[in-house]
Amino acid sequence: MSVLTDYFSAGSDGVAATAVDYVDGQPGLLDLTPEDVAAGKALYRVSPDEATRPRVKVAHSRTLVVQSKGVDPTGLARLEEILTGRSYDEVSADPRQAALIGPARHEELDGGMVLSVTDTLRDALASLEPSALPQVAREWASAEFDATAGDSLTLFLVALTELARRAAADSNRLYCCISF
Repeated sequence: MSVLTDYFSAGSDGVAATAVDYVDGQPGLLDLTPEDVAAGKALYRVSPDEATRPRVKVAHSRTLVVQSKGVDPTGLARLEEILTGRSYDEVSADPRQAALIGPARHEELDGGMVLSVTDTLRDALASLEPSALPQVAREWASAEFDATAGDSLTLFLVALTELARRAAADSNRLYCCISF
């Protein structure tokens, strides 16, 4: 199964939860129509290398979205450990670490869900110096992925860091919409 991740910021959990909502057949916060999701999955089948590269888009709602494949919010715990010095267990115990934001009930999971990203990680990313990104990506790749993933993780971190900076400046939180 192909899992696509869309990282974004929102002012509240309630607003973030609309990323998976359809109201009167219209997409929610991220403007992800079934066709958008299908196109992302098709890209992965046709060109896996291209699909795994992070892409930045601005949704019709003007929400900045960092699209990725293979970096789900549970994997961000190790990144947060690297950036903040908090232990992995402490990060994992944070109630906002990959907490289910939407839909409200597990029974309503139907092709997508929204998970939270900790404010601690948002702040650490927002203050990260651009020159440190390649080294952080290499450490994260070695700890969580494959050591050869450093270059692709650097691209992801560049985009996620910019998203975190904007979120922090607007007093927003970070989230991830997962489509499967």
